[in-house]
Amino acid sequence: MSSITDRAAGLISRVNPLKDPGFAQNASRALSYNYGPVSILAAFAGSHLLLQHRLPMLFYGLDNNVYPRDDLRVNGEKHVASGKITPAQLRRLKRWEAAHYNAVESLPVFIGAILSLQFSGASNRLINRVAGVYLTARAAYAVLYITAEDPKLAWGRTIAWWTGNITCIYSLVQAAKHLNHGVATGVTAL
Repeated sequence: MSSITDRAAGLISRVNPLKDPGFAQNASRALSYNYGPVSILAAFAGSHLLLQHRLPMLFYGLDNNVYPRDDLRVNGEKHVASGKITPAQLRRLKRWEAAHYNAVESLPVFIGAILSLQFSGASNRLINRVAGVYLTARAAYAVLYITAEDPKLAWGRTIAWWTGNITCIYSLVQAAKHLNHGVATGVTAL
């Protein structure tokens, strides 16, 4: 019969968190704050509030709340002809509207990418980097889309757009790697 000390040592070695393969990953997650949920909120606010094209239209006194989606297409030239806005302002409003719709369209992919990383157990550092790169790329995209009329600057917008999309694709691939780690070897992923 083993002594109490030997039994205690055996118990400690069996339940030692340092020997748990997931311990390092969990410790890594705990070392930095997770900005995943906050980044989703920031992307939502950016696409639905900051890029809302009706805000500059209100500034110019042009907002038509009866049918706002068609307002610039139907009434834009009338506003220019009446002198309410210049042709350059109309082009900028149209680009602002397009940037708004593009941001709304890309939001579900970003949310899916962040949530996939969250649920796969990816490190907070990876989640934060993905969120930071995506939000920075989308902000650059929006500014370039709204302000740039030079075709050379339009390439910058395209690069920013692809940076955001590739970041989301990268996130989904990383989440899949985390979820499927060890599947072929028979080791459970979680």
